[in-house]
Amino acid sequence: MKAGHARISVKALLVAVVLVAAVCIGAGWAGTPAASATGSCPTHGRVVCVDRSDGGHSVQVRVGQIVKVELEGTTLRWSGLRQVGPRLLRAEGPVDQRAEGISASYAAVKAGRTTLRASAAPKCSRGRACPQFILLWQVRMVIIG
Repeated sequence: MKAGHARISVKALLVAVVLVAAVCIGAGWAGTPAASATGSCPTHGRVVCVDRSDGGHSVQVRVGQIVKVELEGTTLRWSGLRQVGPRLLRAEGPVDQRAEGISASYAAVKAGRTTLRASAAPKCSRGRACPQFILLWQVRMVIIG
């Protein structure tokens, strides 16, 4: 086998591994219905926190509770945080998008089901190899009265 062919095969394998890892990380693991309690946003009484690990899960909140979204941006550039579906969550201020990640707060105002969705791409240094993928993050919100 020629060296050029070996490099192409290794590169293709690396891209495949990165894509599979991105899908698994973005989707989260099944069986975790509760929201995460991150260091910067502990879940308590009136506040329910969701973060990257909640991707692919359903989170239950009550009307009147606040949903805080914290997506850290150490290795990813997050964008497009939005509510998809019925407008059951009211934004509490603008989405804060910065180099360290993205954060937002929503008040649960009506019972039903809706989805919060965002996307992320890898942060890459100029002149270095960089994986090319888009990670879709979403959390299904179940709001009870």
